[in-house]
Amino acid sequence: EVIQITLSDPHAEQDGDVFFFRDGSVVLWDVSHQQTMELLDFLLPYQVGSYSREKTFDLFSEVLDFTYGEQAGLLPTGELVLSNPLGSNNWAKTQVLEKIAFSHGIQRSVKISVMENFSEDLIRSLKQIPDILSEKKALQLDQKGVMKIMGKLLSLRGLINLHLPLSETPEAYWEEPELEELYTKISRELDINARIRTLNRKLDYAHQVVEVLRTELSEKHHTRLEKIIIYLISIEVVFELIHFFI
Repeated sequence: EVIQITLSDPHAEQDGDVFFFRDGSVVLWDVSHQQTMELLDFLLPYQVGSYSREKTFDLFSEVLDFTYGEQAGLLPTGELVLSNPLGSNNWAKTQVLEKIAFSHGIQRSVKISVMENFSEDLIRSLKQIPDILSEKKALQLDQKGVMKIMGKLLSLRGLINLHLPLSETPEAYWEEPELEELYTKISRELDINARIRTLNRKLDYAHQVVEVLRTELSEKHHTRLEKIIIYLISIEVVFELIHFFI
């Protein structure tokens, strides 16, 4: 699920770590800005459906400070703490595992940012609908357009709650209570569960708006069909009357 590589920097006291996740997220630890840009340039030919670099840095990224201490965790300031290298004979492996646990929470936060941005665009496109309905103005959407929006909503809900279960603890930590605790702490620090609840509430509202639209269009369609039927019956009656009197 995650691949780790080490980047050497002659100007740094220690090597940096990079973690690649299966969904395309990348988390970097102690990597210089120049090395980050070089790494992203290297990855560019292998990216599929990626966002622009400017948008990624502005909207879809997290920057956190970290330090070392006797025990891994989080400080009240939000600074991450990795185990002191001098406190264990197997400190390198321990630090990598701690970084992976923290990185899991960070990359999930970034994924939620992507979902939040997508949902905001979707809700913005529906912003005028309540006013249009209350003022009985003509809708610019047809049944096909409404179903397209409904499909986007269902797809987004599926990603959040089913396909990318962002609120669930990764299975890898179920039998690793110390790593699970680190993941839980970083998730709490980045408000992951609270943001998911807010996101679902916004999607509930969008779903209600689309349902009202669908009902409105359906009623108009039924009314139009009824008028056509009445029109056809009227024509048939006229022909029968003409036939009767002639």
